[in-house]
Amino acid sequence: MQVLVSVSSVPEAQTALSADVRLIDLKDTSHGALAALDLKLSQSIVDIVNVHRKRKPDTGITVSATVGDNCSSATLLQELIQSRLAIGIDVIKLPEAIWANPSYHDVINTFLFKHIKLIAVLSPATILDQSTIKDTLSELAKAGYWGVMVDTIQKSKSLTTLINLDMLNSFVYSAKSLNLYVGLAGGLSLEQFDQLADLSPDYLGFRSGLCMNQQRGQPLITEKVQQLTTKLSEICCLLPQTQ
Repeated sequence: MQVLVSVSSVPEAQTALSADVRLIDLKDTSHGALAALDLKLSQSIVDIVNVHRKRKPDTGITVSATVGDNCSSATLLQELIQSRLAIGIDVIKLPEAIWANPSYHDVINTFLFKHIKLIAVLSPATILDQSTIKDTLSELAKAGYWGVMVDTIQKSKSLTTLINLDMLNSFVYSAKSLNLYVGLAGGLSLEQFDQLADLSPDYLGFRSGLCMNQQRGQPLITEKVQQLTTKLSEICCLLPQTQ
């Protein structure tokens, strides 16, 4: 298992790298839940990650990025994805408003056909719909998505207050059975780490729980990021590489 930490600046990325975080997520944390980070700033972060990779080639760092909570056109979506791939982003996260909208499927499929790693971000409501969630996951796997994750929009409510552990466990199990790389995120705190790690997701995503007053728009607290990776090391003797 791994931990994913969302960053919105070069200093935050350096904090995550110093704590041996292996999944670095680029996101404009001052806006929407999946707001895209400025491309120039994203490039600066990728540059320091690449320096770190050269210095420590065995760390296996993966950089993901969002393209926004929504998109005005399929053409713009293509530009948003392509521009991030061009600067060295490894994985692109797509919100449900985009991946579930047929208007964007043709553009998305062009990237899936090229085996670009795309993650479909599912809302808690979609996970809670037990009549369709397994079919949804199956369709995403067949389409060629690399992974899926659940994340919340309103960070004032933690994921575990919206979805009980049994349902999260079922989601993780179903996704893994389809060979999807699966993550859990949404207002998570350090105190929730152990109970969610027990569900064996491929990763847990953190942001607000690592910031001052649990406010995701505030900078990361170095000590909390270190505490997170310490917790991870305590349960993982050997950290598996991402798929």
